[in-house]
Amino acid sequence: MFARIIREGFVAGLIGAVAVAAWFLLVDLIGGDAFYTPSMLGSALFWGLRDPAEVVVNFPTVIAYTMLHAVLFVLVGMIAAAFATMVDKFPSTLFLIIVFFAIFEVGFYIVVATMGAPLLGRLAWSNVAVGNLIAALGMGYYLWTVHPQIREQLLEHPLGESADGE
Repeated sequence: MFARIIREGFVAGLIGAVAVAAWFLLVDLIGGDAFYTPSMLGSALFWGLRDPAEVVVNFPTVIAYTMLHAVLFVLVGMIAAAFATMVDKFPSTLFLIIVFFAIFEVGFYIVVATMGAPLLGRLAWSNVAVGNLIAALGMGYYLWTVHPQIREQLLEHPLGESADGE
């Protein structure tokens, strides 16, 4: 079971990481500056950059930030896979996953707002929200397909009640 969680979490995390990276590549290409976002975030994270006007796109920064981004998404994917496994066994815990997701999203935005305030003018909240939504949908769809028991349980007991009606 642990190996399954690791495998599913790895795949789910990669789906989320690629989805966000692809979204921001598209946003950057439309803005006329490919790889600007990972360069900006990597420069801020690794070298303390606070002025988005000083960002210089360089591929070592893009690669380093992308690797960290992927590792963090894989960790989140493993947590999501563990939760999916828990919901397989205890369908009524689906509510906990919804609460966790909401807390995670709010926490993410708080961290971004407090740590990245000088960069937020260049990194639109709407783009961050769309990227997170795309990642969540991709990761959720993958976990939904590899855990058909969740679907079956929700069809049988849509509100998560047990077989005896509780």
